Amino acid sequence: MGRPKAREEKTMATRIGVIGGGQLAWMMGPAAEKLELELIVQTGKDSDPAVAIAHQTIFAAVADAEGTARLSQHCDVITFENEFIDLEGLKQLAAQGVRFAPALSVLAPVLDKYDQRQFYATIGLPNPPFVNLDSEADLPSLKEKAAALGFPLVLKTRRLGYDGYGTFIVQTLEDLQATWQQTGYTPVI
Repeated sequence: MGRPKAREEKTMATRIGVIGGGQLAWMMGPAAEKLELELIVQTGKDSDPAVAIAHQTIFAAVADAEGTARLSQHCDVITFENEFIDLEGLKQLAAQGVRFAPALSVLAPVLDKYDQRQFYATIGLPNPPFVNLDSEADLPSLKEKAAALGFPLVLKTRRLGYDGYGTFIVQTLEDLQATWQQTGYTPVI
């Protein structure tokens, strides 16, 4: 019994670009090999794990849209290992015909953790309670916002956090103030 006819007629991408060269991109390797797909990775460091399994590597920072333009010349579609991208730069590439999966419109609402939580709420997904702190200007309302959640609480940077990086468990208002100050009052939830 062969593959379904619709599948045979559809052109399948065989050269997959991956923005990011960390563990998640590395874990794509065995499945890609099994499916006879080529992985072309864009990453800033030759020591990143996915470099070892990539058919080709474009050495450029993940948020480097020019690097992604170079990546696009070697692949059929581009996907993402993480969310640390230059969305505006990628939108320009998409307008020029570069294919992204998932589509950038799908990725956009989840790049920022506050926007992500707001988006999840609008589509009815459960969310833990949260508050937004944009800048040092929110310090006067910090005590009230923290009290609404209760301690201990989790403080997360809105962008560029992963695997515990940018995530802090704070036990008291003093811990919260000190931790947020250490981040330079970066936007957090």
